[in-house]
Amino acid sequence: MPQRSNHFADLACESLSRRGFLTATAALPALSLMPSEAEAAPAGFKSVAENRLDTVVVPEGYVWQPLISWGDPLFEGMAPLDLTKRGAPFAFTRAEQENRFGTHNDMLALFPANWAYPWPEGPVTRAIMCVNHEAVSPFMAAPGANGQPIDTSEVALDALYACMGVSVFDVAYDPASGAWSVVKGPAVGIGRNRRLTPYSEVVFDGSAANHPWITKAGAIVNDVETARSGPATRAGAIKAGTFQNCAGGFTPWGTYLTAEENFNNQFFTSDKASPALIEAQADAAFGVDQAIFRYDNVWRMGGPAQFDLSRNPHGPSLYGWIVEIDPYDPDWRPHKHTALGRKCNECATTVLSKANKAVVYTGDDSANQFVYKFVSRDKFDPTNRIANRTLLTHGTLYAARFEADGTGRWIALTAAAANRVPRGPGETPFADDGDVMVRCREAALRLGATKMDRPEDVESPTDGSFRGTGTVFVMCTGNLSDSGRAGNAANPRRKTIAGDGLERNYQGHIVRIEEARQDPAALTFTWDIFAVAGDPAGEIAPVTNQEGKVVNASSWLNGKPTTTGDRFAMPDNITFDHRKFCWITTDGTPETFPCNDGVYVLPMVGKGPRPVKRFLTVPIGAECCGPLLAWDQKTFFCGVQHVGAENVKGQNYRGEAAGPYSTFPNGGWPRDSVIYVRRQDGGTVGT
Repeated sequence: MPQRSNHFADLACESLSRRGFLTATAALPALSLMPSEAEAAPAGFKSVAENRLDTVVVPEGYVWQPLISWGDPLFEGMAPLDLTKRGAPFAFTRAEQENRFGTHNDMLALFPANWAYPWPEGPVTRAIMCVNHEAVSPFMAAPGANGQPIDTSEVALDALYACMGVSVFDVAYDPASGAWSVVKGPAVGIGRNRRLTPYSEVVFDGSAANHPWITKAGAIVNDVETARSGPATRAGAIKAGTFQNCAGGFTPWGTYLTAEENFNNQFFTSDKASPALIEAQADAAFGVDQAIFRYDNVWRMGGPAQFDLSRNPHGPSLYGWIVEIDPYDPDWRPHKHTALGRKCNECATTVLSKANKAVVYTGDDSANQFVYKFVSRDKFDPTNRIANRTLLTHGTLYAARFEADGTGRWIALTAAAANRVPRGPGETPFADDGDVMVRCREAALRLGATKMDRPEDVESPTDGSFRGTGTVFVMCTGNLSDSGRAGNAANPRRKTIAGDGLERNYQGHIVRIEEARQDPAALTFTWDIFAVAGDPAGEIAPVTNQEGKVVNASSWLNGKPTTTGDRFAMPDNITFDHRKFCWITTDGTPETFPCNDGVYVLPMVGKGPRPVKRFLTVPIGAECCGPLLAWDQKTFFCGVQHVGAENVKGQNYRGEAAGPYSTFPNGGWPRDSVIYVRRQDGGTVGT
């Protein structure tokens, strides 16, 4: 499919020389929210030093503790863990993993034990936690025996898929000690604790619910799973579950939104000449979709038949959605909301508009993909929690277009609009709006949305009632593609060391949007570059990265620093505290700087460059994700994901006999964990 220009590079740069860039961005908002603001002030803790240690490091006066780790049982009476084992510290079967905490934990959310609107602001003693499980590492989860790097038995493959999905469980908090703990369920099926995996029942709703690809794939999945675990227990449900769950969000009505991201990585092809696959490939739209998502690109181990493109070529259409889970109601089947579009979702941030409509911001975490928002057709009813579960079924999906003059607009993704655009070779018309939701990336490209540098988390600060302020932060993790090298105004490029060209975006940056009239449902906005990740030492800041390349890792823009203080790279997730500070997690800092990934705190408001402080670092090989502050601001939570997967040289663990590169958190085989941090004196974190 041809890569149609959205005219952004034409508007933004003439090779993005400094003079050209300054001319193109002359009308951009300043780095401060208001000209009268005072200088931006740093957070009040002492920064953690750069390090490559195999532990969590927090500031002086703080302590950290693990809350839950991979394999921990969610129910009473389950077999204890064997922490001396290689790989899973429990019987590594699908049935066991379906009732234990999963791996690669990412997004975290806390819900009050009893829902009320508005949500509580002070301390609580009981709550519900939801945690995403993004991926799985076969070398670490299922190491082989007799010198084999991986266990590829059918039992192990089934269990590997079950490692992903979502965990829901009760937690307890002791305000006196500051300690948090998991409350195990009395037995499977009793209480609110549960796992959602790729085998769980889900319901599709919205305009694409009956799309022919979904209908065909759903029938095959149910046929396979009926033979393995029995038929679906709810009419219309598909046993496709959810996986590759990265970030997400939570709603004012007390539900959890989990975002399906790199679902394309989990499919494989056992027979490339199968009649079913050949028939599917005869459809030009399927061929374009397959090229966009690159099915069968990574996974080579085989697995359950529903993930075999030879048997189920339309299986990928069942994933890439925003999935709504009700933590209070285990009997309500998770809903895949097709009205929010199918893509590699990183997040699902819900705010209320001025008209009380639900607005959900999402990012598509791939190079040269787009930023989206959904605006519901109907209004939030604070008196009827259950009725609000239909809010994300109907509405309008938009993709963002950033103009070079600092303005922007939201483009409605509809079949009528997309079909008016002249089509290139191989491109097919959209059958209806449901087809647009399934082929969301293709529609956004045709309609001229702006290609971004891996837009991951898209978050908006709210008041205590989920009212959006109109300010939105977009975390752009980076872009190393050749096609994205030139960038555009919303994705600026650093100078090369020699000053004769433009760097690829190794370190990432943060874009800030201001919705018109401070209304999240507005169709226009202004924007600026809130911060450029990197080293504030100078406009040229040479660093030798893990690839051995000398690159310019500067955090400067337009001849001025955007940050001061601690350097960082590849911002991923973001949250906000009550004092108007951003808490940012990173995924890839060690690729540029000799420091493990971690958490960085910087102010949202104030003039001048943003003072950055490093609050926490995670162990070797781990990504830091899912930043979350408890309602009373006395506990900070985050996820430690794929711990031990890389050594200090960036080499991946691939089943070597010596084992992974970490022993976190128990001194044995590494286990991904959720941790929490508090001040030793019980005060507000971040101060």
